[in-house]
Amino acid sequence: MLNRRLFAADRRLPWRRFEWLALAIVVAGLVLALDRSGWLQGPNRSLQDTLMFLQARPVDRSEVVIVAIDDKSVAALGRWPWRRSFHANLIDRIDKDAPAAIGIDLLFIEPEQRFPADDAVLTAAVSRSGKVVLPLMMQSHNTEPFIVEPLPALRRAAAALGHVHLAVDDDGVARSVYLQEGLAGGQWDHFSLAMRKIGDAGPGSAQAESDAASSGADGVPAWQRSRRMIVPFAGPPGHFRQLSYVDVLDGAVAPGAFKGKYVLIGATAAGLGDLYTTPVSGRSKLMSGVEFSANVLDSLLSRRSMAPLPGWLNAALNVLPVLLALAGMAFIGPFPALLLTLAMMALPLAAAAAAASFGVQFAPVAGMLGVGVGYALWSWRKLDVASRYLVDELGRLRRSGRMGALSSSAPASGDFLGRRIDALRQVAEQLSNLQRFVSDSLEGLPDATLVCDRAGIVLLANAAAGRHFGADSGAGLQGAPAAALMADVLSQLNHQPVVSAASLAAAPATVSAAARDGSERDLLVKQAPSFSGGGEHLGWIVSLVDVTAIRQAQRQRDHAMRFLSHDMRAPLASILTLLSLQRQSPSAMTQLQFHERIERHARKALGLADDFTQLVRAQSSSYRVERYNLVDVLLECVDDAWEATRRHGVRITMAPSPEEAHSVIDRELVARAIGNLLGNALKFSPAGSSITCAVEPLPLEWAVLVQDQGEGIGEDLQARLFEPFSRGRTGDNVEGAGLGLAFVKTVAQRHGGKVLLDSAPARGSTFRLVLPRA
Repeated sequence: MLNRRLFAADRRLPWRRFEWLALAIVVAGLVLALDRSGWLQGPNRSLQDTLMFLQARPVDRSEVVIVAIDDKSVAALGRWPWRRSFHANLIDRIDKDAPAAIGIDLLFIEPEQRFPADDAVLTAAVSRSGKVVLPLMMQSHNTEPFIVEPLPALRRAAAALGHVHLAVDDDGVARSVYLQEGLAGGQWDHFSLAMRKIGDAGPGSAQAESDAASSGADGVPAWQRSRRMIVPFAGPPGHFRQLSYVDVLDGAVAPGAFKGKYVLIGATAAGLGDLYTTPVSGRSKLMSGVEFSANVLDSLLSRRSMAPLPGWLNAALNVLPVLLALAGMAFIGPFPALLLTLAMMALPLAAAAAAASFGVQFAPVAGMLGVGVGYALWSWRKLDVASRYLVDELGRLRRSGRMGALSSSAPASGDFLGRRIDALRQVAEQLSNLQRFVSDSLEGLPDATLVCDRAGIVLLANAAAGRHFGADSGAGLQGAPAAALMADVLSQLNHQPVVSAASLAAAPATVSAAARDGSERDLLVKQAPSFSGGGEHLGWIVSLVDVTAIRQAQRQRDHAMRFLSHDMRAPLASILTLLSLQRQSPSAMTQLQFHERIERHARKALGLADDFTQLVRAQSSSYRVERYNLVDVLLECVDDAWEATRRHGVRITMAPSPEEAHSVIDRELVARAIGNLLGNALKFSPAGSSITCAVEPLPLEWAVLVQDQGEGIGEDLQARLFEPFSRGRTGDNVEGAGLGLAFVKTVAQRHGGKVLLDSAPARGSTFRLVLPRA
């Protein structure tokens, strides 16, 4: 609604119809200019380097094998350079396995001085193989290029020659090679391409081309390059299979290791060969020249390649997401526009990744920047319209006289932007004052109060609500679902949650209910709807009034009335009946029987009065707590029950317990609670049975266990067993008003503990009085 009102007046202006067209033309032109200028070459390269992982492939079955002149070989064969007879022996050993081609990435441009005969030995080995490719390279003298070739004899014996140049970009990263390089009039194949041709066509196939390429042209020589290849790297440095030079020379490799393989011989040891930064090198690990050639050769063999998109297609793909984003922004709101912008910025990234997986390089940074610029301009336009709308609305409110004391009396001054900022400040001040007024009013309420939206999510909560739900403050409840917070607040009528998803989804109406929560607090819950100025249902206001003290006083009054009117009255009435009977018929019973019955009823009345007094004390008196050993307290209670156990024919056994189980308790009340549990167990245990007592350790508590072998308690009676004047078991020998277990529960709760019951008919009952550890 606000968005429609915000732009209604703005869209009535005729020139606004052409605004989006002008914006699209400006942003699209900017994208085309950035794409053609080359200013974004660095970010585009970085992105394309990152996407190089899509070309990664396993090389365990690759036809390329590297024989590495590594640190191990240098340690075994001595300082570099080695005798050329070593290379000859290496060629002979490799050639026994019938490789497809052998490439020696070493330059032999000067005769051997120390061992002159080694040149002939190496030449003979190269000639015998017929599959050896040797490198050449270009150098310059006085800015004129010339070719550095192997010794003439080696050149004639080699199956082919190939250049080993890499194309290092201006950022120092080697990403490509030129498959053809040379002087005008003749070009040489790249070292890897020459090896592939040897493997494809057999020995000597590339020699004629090499001869032609070496002739050069008349006039000033010019170095030429063609057939640029962006290398689709198989993996990071060390990815290809490498065999140590010395292991091959010593015959320590498996037979057939080079059969049908393209064998590259080159230096990987530190300081011997050139190292290059590549897109897959990482931050610190560089790639040796021989492994770079291995990547090129493997790509040629597997017919993989990378190529940039044509310029016109790259520009079109950059402009497309910009136009889509601008078209969408013309019809959607701010948040969907943000999502659309993010999607359109991700679209070129996804397109670049998809293109890279097919061996095509797409430069998307210009399009991504264009989408961002378009969103910035669109946001500026929305902000401009919104600020003017706020100024107009503020003026309308002032003219209507409804701003009241919250309006600022300071006149607007300054330039146009300053006046807008001042207007926004006044609106913000008004909202801040209103929010403070609502917040202070809410905090001043003595009862827990939650302000929720229509879905029941808490928007505001006062300090009383924070205390009620165990949060540090009311702010700690913001964002929480009210239904989850009050899941244990159950109606006393139907025992269902008072606030639930169903009640929040119902028609807005005020609902009040008496309830009790999981902490056994009595509550009055009121759920009232809140409405906007236009009558729209905005949310709910939920208040919880804690009436536990009132309900507790009412229950205690009811218990006292019941106790006086029924439980205490019954034995006293029986005494009066006996006295009347004795007066009317002295011979109806003997004097001894009369006295025994009078004594029994009097003791019953005294026991009931004592039980009620102890329960009231447990509920209302202050406790005198000290640190005691619960094991000692339990043993004393067992000793006190010795006479009763003999009278009932029941024995009490102590199960294994810790020697010390300290808790901070009111010893007299806890001892009486344990005595009540023992008395109950004795009362309902058959003669000849046993009662088991123990103190059990829990993670943060101690549990005093009393277990009998009586008839047990049904599940339907267990729910009200601990209520005053409730009895869990019935029978001829059941006496008392049902206050003993209510006393146990009260003592446990006042100590921060609880009482647990595990029982079922015909399998006895187990009570655990759980108290916190000291």
